Amino acid sequence: MKRVLSDRRSVLRGLGLGMAAPALASVRAAQGAVLPQPQRVSRTDVVVVGTGLAGLAAAIEAASRGAKVVVIEKMPEDKFGGNTAIAGGSMIVPRDNSSGAKADFVDDLFLKTLRRGNTELFRVLADHVLEDIEWLKGHGAEFVGPNQVAPYRLQTMQIAPRQAVGMPKFMATLKETVARKGGSIVYSTKAKQLIIDDHGRVAGVRALDAEGLRDFMAGAVVLATGGYASNRELLEGFVDPNSDAMVVRGVKWATGDGLVMAREAGAGISNMGGLMSLHIAAVSPDDPSHGVPDRGLPFCLAVNIEGKRFVDEARGYVVHGKATLKQPGQVCALVFDEQIATEARVKTSMESYRRLKLPILEAPTLVGLAEKMKMPAEQFEATVRSYNDAVHDQRALSAVPPKSALAFKLDHPKYYAFYPLVPGITMTFGGLTINQAAQVTEPDGRVIGGLLAAGEIAGALYHDDYIGGGMLANCLVMGRQAGRTATGGG
Repeated sequence: MKRVLSDRRSVLRGLGLGMAAPALASVRAAQGAVLPQPQRVSRTDVVVVGTGLAGLAAAIEAASRGAKVVVIEKMPEDKFGGNTAIAGGSMIVPRDNSSGAKADFVDDLFLKTLRRGNTELFRVLADHVLEDIEWLKGHGAEFVGPNQVAPYRLQTMQIAPRQAVGMPKFMATLKETVARKGGSIVYSTKAKQLIIDDHGRVAGVRALDAEGLRDFMAGAVVLATGGYASNRELLEGFVDPNSDAMVVRGVKWATGDGLVMAREAGAGISNMGGLMSLHIAAVSPDDPSHGVPDRGLPFCLAVNIEGKRFVDEARGYVVHGKATLKQPGQVCALVFDEQIATEARVKTSMESYRRLKLPILEAPTLVGLAEKMKMPAEQFEATVRSYNDAVHDQRALSAVPPKSALAFKLDHPKYYAFYPLVPGITMTFGGLTINQAAQVTEPDGRVIGGLLAAGEIAGALYHDDYIGGGMLANCLVMGRQAGRTATGGG
């Protein structure tokens, strides 16, 4: 505990909390160590930082309302889009526009997040996401669906034609729309500091490109820089000292830049403490982004390198991923037999692995499979035998740990394993506090004038877990809302 507190204090010092920045004429940079004031100054109406869905939705909305918009992206053009570019492309929606369907949508998210999710923003999503998907369609985006998401009462819309495949075209459509609306995107330009005027409003962004520092002065700044999954200092200081054991499933440049800048301007944060603030899945180290056998997981046995079970596999892949982080060596296997391999969801995971050219271990005996996984064969066999003895009516309630559903005996050779699997961060749930208008607030709820945020960086919508498609829906709705607010809209 002392180490965590010490690390957390170090992080806070690094963020410059409580440190005053000197004035530079009528504006100042919101940071203790102020960068030199550059000679190059650009003036625009709205500056957006980040080119994921949240940033581009904000830019398109603001430009559509007549604003002059500049989008700043720290990466080169071939890496634009952040985590959106490598996402699956699904978005959660209410089953229809009725008040009852919207209430069910909010309630499902509330229950999924252990009753600690941001219900105010869940309601904003429920009220606007269907309309905002139609708005995207009006700009050339294509969707298929809706599809029911059992056991929830909500649905998903999928970017066409299917999961992940449609993302390059979708991102190109958004980029083209920004240009068509008169906006511009500046690449290889890293936002370093927010600029504050003498009224305490955010008045622009100080950025660094190949030629040096440059100020982008604007009436409003939208931060859409994504999460902090690749910022080890933040993860180890706020979340867990073992965070360095996790691989990053998303882009490696999601380092919380906007979060750090906004904190230096006094912004509040929430839901950044502990593993409840992360979405974690056990994934293939060879392809963390896509190598996740989540569909098949509930039918399998999860065993650690000691050959022992450690989690109720039926509770889902986030519970399993977080439990893997606490296992010896932070590695595990998902084991199943020939009969379980015929289950549709297991077949889907196997087909995905084979398409990705990832290995699926197999052997005619449990001993042979244990040898391939370099596990103690005697213990592994005992684990499977004890589990098999506990299986009754697709449950294994007397097993250690119990399995609450989809329990099937492993007694039909041959035997298979998804191995190795290691914990990987899909996304971060914590972030800047915002209101329903996407305005960034201080810890006491006071609005920071001129500063907005949307997407993974903001709102702390989710806690512990989420429903797949929930983050892109958040990026779309709150990104568009940020664009409205930045231009004086409701």
